[in-house]
Amino acid sequence: MSIYSTFEMEDYVIEKTSQSKFMPVFLLSLLVVVWGTTFPIEKIMLETISPFTLNLVRFLIADVLMLIIFFPSIKRDFFGTWKDGLMLGATMGAGFIFQTWGLVYTTPAKSGFITSMYVVLATILSFIFEKTKISFNTILALIIAAAGIYMTELSGKVFEMNFGDFLTFLCAIAFAFQVLLMTILTKKHEGKEITLTFYQFLVITVVNIPFYAFSGHNDKWNFPDVIFILYMAIVASIIGIIIQAKYQKRIGTVSSSFIYAGEPVMATIFSVLMLKSTFSKTEIIGFVMITFAAIWAQIFHLSSSSSPSSYSSSSSSSSSS
Repeated sequence: MSIYSTFEMEDYVIEKTSQSKFMPVFLLSLLVVVWGTTFPIEKIMLETISPFTLNLVRFLIADVLMLIIFFPSIKRDFFGTWKDGLMLGATMGAGFIFQTWGLVYTTPAKSGFITSMYVVLATILSFIFEKTKISFNTILALIIAAAGIYMTELSGKVFEMNFGDFLTFLCAIAFAFQVLLMTILTKKHEGKEITLTFYQFLVITVVNIPFYAFSGHNDKWNFPDVIFILYMAIVASIIGIIIQAKYQKRIGTVSSSFIYAGEPVMATIFSVLMLKSTFSKTEIIGFVMITFAAIWAQIFHLSSSSSPSSYSSSSSSSSSS
């Protein structure tokens, strides 16, 4: 093979890889924007509605709507995916419970910081369970992202852990496993993402029932709350988790985690727009660090997956199948 042919093949692989990754990266980035809007919305709603009421109603609406819209698909795959669906639901449900419980004992800023660390934990879990190769550039991006999250959420303040922080750390672990399992199990159940999503919402709904029943709440619903809860149930939950289930596996756990690192940035931006919050210089530095880390990770993830060796292995595997 000539040198010209080798370069031509490399260009083709990079272009093909870029095209195949563009849509997942774009949609997951858009998803992070949507998830970012839910933080100020929840803060507004929690002034008149209890956390467990919010979670229960949000995911109950999502369950019912999914059952109505996607009944044929759910009926077809219900028994074939129940074990893995419940596993996904358990991790997501645990994340929401520990996060809500932890907020009773810690501040929203510390909760946001610790929860957002799931993006770092997910990368570590991918290294352990998926045997993902963690390059120097990935480690560097992880450190920058973690520091950026700290600057964004805590504005450089000294971190002191209490019981609420410990509960929130368990939340971060649960969400990290949810991200990891989302990649693994949606690959295993290709084409059954709808049912896996339904299972997640079903578990969260059932788990929240006892917490709702035995917690004190004096909910006062108003019209904006109804609009907000429908937005979170339909857009942030149904559409959002289906997008995650369909597209996260195409770029992998590590690459997706760096995209999700933008969630606290979006949450802060929308808090400024909706709640008239203000940016500090430290927060702005954190935004820049998270954005830089995400772009850095995506560039090196793309280039590493576009090498001639990866092309050769993929070509040989496809020809043998």
